Amino acid sequence: MLSKTLFFLLFISSMVGFGQISPDQMIVKMNRGINLGNILSAPSEGNWAPALTESYLDDVKSVGFKTVRIPIDFLGDRTSGNTAAYSKLANTANSYTGSESDYTINNTYLERVDEVITWSLERDLVVILDFHGKAVKEEFLYTFSSKSKCAAYYTSPTSAKRAADNQKFRAIWKQIAERFKSYSDNLVFEIINEPYFWLSDAEMDVLNTDIISIVRNSGSKNTTRNIIITGGSKNANEAPLQISNTVLNSDNYLIGTFHYYKPRSFTASSEQDHNYYSWGTAADKTEIDTHFLMVKNWSDANNIPVLLGEFGADNTKGIDYSSNILSPYGGPEDSSRVAFHKYIADKALALGFAFTVWDAGDQSNKTVYKVSDRSWVSNVRNALLGVNCLKTDFIENADIECGQNSIWSLQVQAPAIAQKNIANETDSRSFSNTLEVNVTNAGSSFNKTILKNKEVNVTNLIGNTYNFSLYGKASTNNQQFKIRIKSTSTSNAVSFQVSPVFNLTSNNYNLFSFDYTIPQETEKIEFQVICGKQAGKYFFDDFFTENLNTLSAQDYLVNKTTFKIYPNPSKGILNINSNKEIVKLIITNALGKTIYQNKIATKKIDTTGLPKGIYFLKAIFNDASHTQIKFLTI
Repeated sequence: MLSKTLFFLLFISSMVGFGQISPDQMIVKMNRGINLGNILSAPSEGNWAPALTESYLDDVKSVGFKTVRIPIDFLGDRTSGNTAAYSKLANTANSYTGSESDYTINNTYLERVDEVITWSLERDLVVILDFHGKAVKEEFLYTFSSKSKCAAYYTSPTSAKRAADNQKFRAIWKQIAERFKSYSDNLVFEIINEPYFWLSDAEMDVLNTDIISIVRNSGSKNTTRNIIITGGSKNANEAPLQISNTVLNSDNYLIGTFHYYKPRSFTASSEQDHNYYSWGTAADKTEIDTHFLMVKNWSDANNIPVLLGEFGADNTKGIDYSSNILSPYGGPEDSSRVAFHKYIADKALALGFAFTVWDAGDQSNKTVYKVSDRSWVSNVRNALLGVNCLKTDFIENADIECGQNSIWSLQVQAPAIAQKNIANETDSRSFSNTLEVNVTNAGSSFNKTILKNKEVNVTNLIGNTYNFSLYGKASTNNQQFKIRIKSTSTSNAVSFQVSPVFNLTSNNYNLFSFDYTIPQETEKIEFQVICGKQAGKYFFDDFFTENLNTLSAQDYLVNKTTFKIYPNPSKGILNINSNKEIVKLIITNALGKTIYQNKIATKKIDTTGLPKGIYFLKAIFNDASHTQIKFLTI
């Protein structure tokens, strides 16, 4: 029988680790993730990609990603203390007269980083704070390399400039560690992005050791926070293998990382010097198997779990999604791009790695999420998530990636003649499967051609309001359609709620949406699109449903006018709905100063530029007899 003293010691020992997440547990929790690239690592947020809003994170969470890796650049004008004046010459280190206090992160930027991390943690995402960016290279990493492209930056290891840069980098990490030391264990630190092109393995060992010590000495949750590290001198799958045993054995909460963009002839094939557009041969796959197995063997031998922090291939045909212009040099075939992402994601998970795919939005050459319209390159996203097609609350095969015959059906009544197909590549959305409804003979009304999804039981959702949306275009500019929801009551009575008429254009896809509240006594609903009134081809893709009741929607009923704003507090975009036409919207602050007004009919207001506070929203309706003033917190 255990003595009371021994029992007590065992109990205390078991409690010490309670609530901490080991590196192995963290890798399991990370699972499938995505980079929020080119946002906080740009010289100024908005330069390379739109500023980040909470809707971005909502969309990442809603489709099933578990982790966001956030590249963040704390250098440039974001930290005080210019080190350029210090000598680059050898044996001048003693002339460095600076101190740690010279280097202070700009508080506005640090607050913004804090905000984005908090938004992510609130959604139960694992968050990787990754020190990353152009300024990191030019102001720190380049100083370690005498390569021709870095020669203008290179400094002697014994120079005052090298001493200043080293102290600045470490001072920044002290401030990061202090700022976030009490944050959830779901926040993970990554010391630096891709240092191996400039730092030797020995230099990287020193940097890893110093930053690990800085983090641990800051206390609180940082004593056991997971830290992601890599090695110097060699890149890709060889990078983590360069970390010394001294570093690996110094800490119990380390995760190794590597990036993978091989073969460059394929993954960068939208560039002039690379032209391998097809991928997927046995040799292609064997190359990945061999490289990943090297990392797996290292991981097992050192008991260090692994994150595949970046990988990806250029957009299909090198398309720039912000302009819809193809690269003049070509780019990957769509099927090869999808296959590459799927093979790497599957291989990583099979070996016990987590991954965060590289994505940097519409303006980049590697796009998974299109920030501008909150949509996805759906076939690549599905390949990463390990699904064939996406299912929303009420719509299955919502992205059509399971084909036009899965779930979707077409009901046609005379005199209309129509059939459904998968659109050709020219008319598809993002080179992925898109539904085409070809009406060769128009009907006398919209409901002569009905595109239908499956019936869904909603007895436990009565009274909830949902937004149904889709992307659509047509072969001509005079084609129209409506969204229709069919509801069947518990007594088998059937009724319909129909959206206004939507006008399609032939030049590009537009987003259309319709709000629907599930009536009392409803048992089932069915999502439909009715489009038989005009002849022509109709193209529909990326259907989605969103529960508005989870967005803190607020309704107001005055003089029979229903007016709804959501979410409140506003989180970047304020949505507005009314049963009466609005002719003017005005926002004033608490002092009565008008800070926004719009005479154009709109259902959304971008509030990202407003400081936090209380505001008043005034809506003027088309009969001029009703105005509403609403409290609004931003």
